[in-house]
Amino acid sequence: MLCGSCGRKVKTKKTILNLFDPEIHHICEKCYSINPLIPKVSVIPIESGIIYHQSMIRGDSHGLGLAYMSFMNPFLKHYLREFKDSVFLYYDQVNRDTIKIIDLLKLGNIYLLTLYENIEEGEKL
Repeated sequence: MLCGSCGRKVKTKKTILNLFDPEIHHICEKCYSINPLIPKVSVIPIESGIIYHQSMIRGDSHGLGLAYMSFMNPFLKHYLREFKDSVFLYYDQVNRDTIKIIDLLKLGNIYLLTLYENIEEGEKL
């Protein structure tokens, strides 16, 4: 399997116990160490409820979307365990205008998962 970021071969240690397990991660150790997965949680009040916003990657690591898609599983499990009555939305990135449009839809409580964090601190929504 090749890294989704740099294109190098991803090396995994195969044993008799994991020989037939599918390869799920599409990122090499070097690219992951440069752009680690550092989730950030923020709660945004809207007119019809709240937005529980989880962002997976901080900083300017755009272009790694497919490489980090295999890391969504814990976030989906968290949603199903804690927020199953809310609406689940996934975006690569959101901005203030996207949040305003989501608020106009009046969907109620929303669990918003984004790949990149790009709403600046202190920005008015």
